Amino acid sequence: MGLKKCYRIGSRSDFDQFRLTSVRKKTTGFFCKLKKNPTNISPRLALIVGKKIGKAHERNYIKRLFREIFRRERERLDPKWDYLVVVQRGIVPNFYDLKKKFLTMCALFPKSFLCIAIDGTAASGKSSTAQALAQKYHLLNVNTGNHYRALTLSFLQRGLKNTDEKSIGEVVGELVFDTRINGVEEQLTINGAVFQPNDLRSEIVNKNVALFAQLPIVRQKLRAYQRSLLPRAKQFDFAGIVMEGRDIGTHVLPQADVKIFLNADPDVRENRRRDAGEKDIIAQRDQLDGPYKNNAFTIDTTHCAREQVLALIEEKIVNQTPFRKS
Repeated sequence: MGLKKCYRIGSRSDFDQFRLTSVRKKTTGFFCKLKKNPTNISPRLALIVGKKIGKAHERNYIKRLFREIFRRERERLDPKWDYLVVVQRGIVPNFYDLKKKFLTMCALFPKSFLCIAIDGTAASGKSSTAQALAQKYHLLNVNTGNHYRALTLSFLQRGLKNTDEKSIGEVVGELVFDTRINGVEEQLTINGAVFQPNDLRSEIVNKNVALFAQLPIVRQKLRAYQRSLLPRAKQFDFAGIVMEGRDIGTHVLPQADVKIFLNADPDVRENRRRDAGEKDIIAQRDQLDGPYKNNAFTIDTTHCAREQVLALIEEKIVNQTPFRKS
């Protein structure tokens, strides 16, 4: 079944408005543009499926899928918005997969900025999950564990121990934090220095990071920096921010739209570290880190593939983030 004319966009002026005033959201296989609907009566849909996508019957099939998705879900969408779907190469024309992606994007639209907090234990899959979400929805990816690792490495290079609290306080007061953004990845610089991944995940840093991270002056300094990344993400036109660590949903971003807590069996996490070529005493890290769950949605990743974890989080985004503005 097709769409009624009142739900379709066909005029040149409407398409021009998408070019001039729309908000863009991207996912695998297509991207959406959204603009204000002048009527506020019902959302409308426009489709662009270029000739490079496939043969005529394939393009028509993709159009029918999106029209059927829109027809079924139209009542859930905010009538203040019009939607333009631009199909790209590599799209997989599966009705339920496209429906999930489209609804997830629509859930993001009413909020100009999506905030996701991912907490969890060491080696539970926080980093890979956050990276995948950042790539898929153009979110700024913030790995707060790397912040603590960078600061720990700075202390160790100065010959400091976690017991030297007075000296650490003096050093922290002199440090200048700044941000580099590479694609969707955020990277902390300290006094202009950029730290290499191998250095951040070295054995000596693994042994000491949780010890330094317990110090109040260290957490205070880094939490302030981490909160400052929200306006930075907006400045660089990200659709939102996904921040992962161990106290994100409780202390850094308590206002997050979606809060996730990842965990897995300690032996499995120990093996993951070993497979990655790292030496990390998981039991000791768990005791020192003291993860905070708060009201987060908990996912056990012991036997879950990353795709399964992402599917659960995407469902949470759709269900927890309101489609319509109040």
